[in-house]
Amino acid sequence: MKNPQPAADCDEDFILSAMDDAVSAMCETFTRQFGVDLTPAGEVGLPQPDGVEYGSTIALVSADEKIQFGCVFPAATAQDLTRILFCLEDDEEPTLEDLGDAMREIPNVAAGLWKAKREAHAENYQLGLPLFIRGASWIRFFPRGVRTLAQTLTGPDGIRFQVVFSWQPQTEAEGVIEMSETQQVEALEAPTPFTPEVLQEAVEAVVRTCRIQMDLDLEVVSEPRDPREAAVEFGSSIALTTRGGSWQLAVMCNRPGGMNLTRALFAMEPDEAPEMEDMADALGEIANVAAGVLKASRTAAGQQIQLGLPLFMEGKSCFEFFADGVQGMAQAVQGPDGLEAHVVLIWQEG
Repeated sequence: MKNPQPAADCDEDFILSAMDDAVSAMCETFTRQFGVDLTPAGEVGLPQPDGVEYGSTIALVSADEKIQFGCVFPAATAQDLTRILFCLEDDEEPTLEDLGDAMREIPNVAAGLWKAKREAHAENYQLGLPLFIRGASWIRFFPRGVRTLAQTLTGPDGIRFQVVFSWQPQTEAEGVIEMSETQQVEALEAPTPFTPEVLQEAVEAVVRTCRIQMDLDLEVVSEPRDPREAAVEFGSSIALTTRGGSWQLAVMCNRPGGMNLTRALFAMEPDEAPEMEDMADALGEIANVAAGVLKASRTAAGQQIQLGLPLFMEGKSCFEFFADGVQGMAQAVQGPDGLEAHVVLIWQEG
């Protein structure tokens, strides 16, 4: 999961064209939102995690592709852009909430412009939730088979950041466990309300995934809670997009919980200490398969779902606070040897 994989030759034209449009959309966004003209610096290559402290990303999903489109910033650039966007004083220190709002706004606008550009290629994408992420783990560790490219952009007054574009073709079998009791029905026109029942489906998807994938029995503990109250350090998050809105399913845990899940999935010895790469791989696999199970149950309820790419995260910055219209709940689950994890489900209509 550590290195992005090369795309097949037949996909080279798509990924390069899509990356060109991503850079163009980001430059247009900065002209519109900040009154800033950006210039590419260097060649397109792999993301460079050194110096990255903040970032934001959004899923764009079609019947054929899964895309994650975002940007990553050093702290100084993130703070400067936040001041510009919210008309703060030059010496004013932006709050973390302001930083999150500003960072989410950038790829959200750019993704809409990119989506419009791709319509000229007869491509149609659904947008997910923009996620604010601290740190660089999500650009250090990639799911297998994912092609990831980055372009550094620079502007006046020391503005410098990377546009990050990750892509993988959709495959029918990926992340899906056969559901013997589900049936295909027509999609509902109205968006599904965010209810405890849907969270229960997500929890059951994670419990079932752990039971089937690693013979690990988890049980639900306590009542659903605000995800901002969960004590977590690591996790993997994946977008599920619909015509009525977007879900974000995350499997989060503290370090001991992440290590226990990794040992169980990869059949490691009880005293073996997994590498961070192993933990990213394990949590990404659990979230991906669980999302497939949730997709099946949502399909049975009449909701057509497309899955995005799993993202590995350190900390819980993506749900420390919610933007307007975003709802979220979390449910704790426990297993043997003190294992505890949290299933987080976030929803936004539109």
